[in-house]
Amino acid sequence: MTSIDVHTDWALPGLRAMADDPVLVVVDVLSFSTAVDVATSTGARVMPLRWPDGSAPEDVVLARPRSLDEWSLSPSSLRTLTPDVLLGLPSPNGATLCAEALATGATVFAGCLRNAEAVARAAAQVGGPIGIVAAGERRDDQLRPAIEDLLGAGAIISALPGRRSPEAELAAAAFQTVAGEIGAMLADCESGRELAEWGFAHDVALAAEVNCSRRAPVLRNGILTAG
Repeated sequence: MTSIDVHTDWALPGLRAMADDPVLVVVDVLSFSTAVDVATSTGARVMPLRWPDGSAPEDVVLARPRSLDEWSLSPSSLRTLTPDVLLGLPSPNGATLCAEALATGATVFAGCLRNAEAVARAAAQVGGPIGIVAAGERRDDQLRPAIEDLLGAGAIISALPGRRSPEAELAAAAFQTVAGEIGAMLADCESGRELAEWGFAHDVALAAEVNCSRRAPVLRNGILTAG
């Protein structure tokens, strides 16, 4: 693969700083990007929706915020999707970033730990520079950098050729250092513990299955489809 420039930044300010890059990868491991990977693996399509708007056209099935029994932001709930479904998936981080990225004209991928190598391969085929956007957690309009998104970004960067920014190099090094302990790291991080308290520990385990997927969900005309 051709050598390319790879860099990373956080959340909406980072995405805007990298808006001129021809490729953007949105990484929201717990849970938007993982939910997109699971959904598109069934053949379904996903429309990312800005939060808190959450409105969708009539032909779109709107996902619940998080549920064990209905299609929702819980990745595990999406395993029963069928190829005919167009799922509207709102989230305050990953979905909002994807919706924002649509206006940049870049080729936009949804990346996570499950599909890191597949997304890196697809992104490299488009060419660079490549901007990796770690979503982080947004609460009360304040950003909290999230370890799961740092590791997800690092997994993708580790699989990319080319020259890395210092931030990208650090993210890749972080992933490589703990690659054998990803499950434990995600379970014990703040977001992982929070999801477990809500009864969604199985989603954390699902998100920690590194490179189990061969899908590279790409945003076309506002819809994420399996790449």
